[in-house]
Amino acid sequence: MLFVPNGSNDFAASASYGLTRPGVASNGVSLTAATLSTTNAYSTTQFQQIGSSLKTDCYGLYINVNNYFAGGVFRQLALRFVVDYTGVGGSSFGSGNVIIDGLVGSQATQYALGGGLWYYFPIYIPSGSAVGVTGRGSTTTAPLPSISIQYMTAPSNPSLVKRASFVETIGLTLGTGTVAGISVTPSTAATEPNSWTLIGTTTKRTWWWQVACQHSDTTMTALNYHVDLGVGTSTTTVDPIITDQYIQTTATEQFLNLGRGFGVEKVVPAGSSIYARVHNAGGNENAGSFQVVAYGCGG
Repeated sequence: MLFVPNGSNDFAASASYGLTRPGVASNGVSLTAATLSTTNAYSTTQFQQIGSSLKTDCYGLYINVNNYFAGGVFRQLALRFVVDYTGVGGSSFGSGNVIIDGLVGSQATQYALGGGLWYYFPIYIPSGSAVGVTGRGSTTTAPLPSISIQYMTAPSNPSLVKRASFVETIGLTLGTGTVAGISVTPSTAATEPNSWTLIGTTTKRTWWWQVACQHSDTTMTALNYHVDLGVGTSTTTVDPIITDQYIQTTATEQFLNLGRGFGVEKVVPAGSSIYARVHNAGGNENAGSFQVVAYGCGG
């Protein structure tokens, strides 16, 4: 079942973008050099708080990452989101609860160009809590990434809203200044995408899914991609989870997804194999440089 939060009558959305009006290049709270590490570990003391402490219970996070790109460069970014249930924020985030670990924000476009990268997670956070973010990237040279969250609140029927408590990241490898997904070669055929590529294995039971992508080519062209995510027992026996997730690249090494709220509810048991495949609209530039990461929500 596809669930699209945007426009839904189930929630009264409380936006917290960190700015009074949308910017052209960026929008939201910008990470600083202190909160964006280029080492092999996230900062445990430096966080950017996303908005004020929650005044009502939150049933979902609609996350946007934008303005982290440079022409001729592969800019890599992974984000860690933490909740401080006391609402104090600041250094208290260091001992907070990690709710999303390794959300890919690599090569995110300017806000004026597709708005960057969009993700939705049905995570429950009680009122009075504060949400912070820190990152690991390949550079702390400007522009630094901007991040915003729209908190989905006040559902018309709270007892009917499914609540997740964790996000499992599958297929992500982090090193010193590097962020890597699983390489998936796009198909350029006029018919079906290439065969499925194994992304990884779940360790917990999950029921909500998102997919993230990046492209390690430093001379990209403007192309459109469709990404499929599935679960199966082999590359020839796969049950699709997400079909035709839209991804776009630009000639200035920018990356965007227009699947706003594009997630799928599908129960996947622990120990399941997750697969991906990719289809693009043109030439297969730098085969093997297109990378995929999957996220499963549960609890």
